[in-house]
Amino acid sequence: MAKWVASGLVLCLLCACTPYQRWIEQGDLSNQVIAGTRYQHRVLINPAGRSHPAPEHWHVYIEGDGRAVDGNGRPSRDPTPRTPLLLPMVLEDPAPALYLGRPCYFHTADAHCSPVDWTLGRYSRDTVDSMAAVVRRQIPATATLTLIGHSGGGTLAVLLAAQLTNVTRVVTLAGNLQVAQWTRHHHYSPLTLSLDPGSEPPLEPGIQQFHFAGAQDEEVLPSWIQHYARQQPDAHFQLLQGTGHRQGWPLWWTLISFEPTIKTP
Repeated sequence: MAKWVASGLVLCLLCACTPYQRWIEQGDLSNQVIAGTRYQHRVLINPAGRSHPAPEHWHVYIEGDGRAVDGNGRPSRDPTPRTPLLLPMVLEDPAPALYLGRPCYFHTADAHCSPVDWTLGRYSRDTVDSMAAVVRRQIPATATLTLIGHSGGGTLAVLLAAQLTNVTRVVTLAGNLQVAQWTRHHHYSPLTLSLDPGSEPPLEPGIQQFHFAGAQDEEVLPSWIQHYARQQPDAHFQLLQGTGHRQGWPLWWTLISFEPTIKTP
């Protein structure tokens, strides 16, 4: 009995430290911590991404902001999401896929990390540069990329697309693409150390953009996403009924993933 209790305690402790571990095991994902230009990043790759010859097109997934602040509005001690939205979708993706961890997320034990990195500076130039460096190190420049991001991950997907020369598509789900408007609307502290896609130049016309909004999303309003899409040269906006900021996306993602939006060219 004591042995079983001890084993169970160890398992619980492991699960508490790595709430995403079950998806890694279930999807047979490779699991590494890779150095960027400033930060360490958790990088997960599905079996299709480890195939030979090297894949010609990749899907790169970027998770949302997770637990950037606690219930009292103070910076959280650990921003890692308890229930990642995109990670289960990676498991369903038959294409080569890389799940790109944001700086200070997913327990990388990075000495550079401080709460500013997941609050005021969550979309900083250093963050974007570091994530771009990891993509370049993990995926050959000859391969093309579809960047897929939810919420703040959509923010970073758009910012990364401006840096990476081999991006052909950007797909955002409830993407926070008007950061200043978002902070004003919710009376959040301005993200003074972050970039704002709404203030950046449009992406290159050769990059297709697909921006999906939840009709019931009260965190990132659909009108903000639609306005952003209208300013872009090759962007498509789609409003999804019965979908909130986090609710309803898995069902829609099953449908979206079978469309040319996501399919490998």
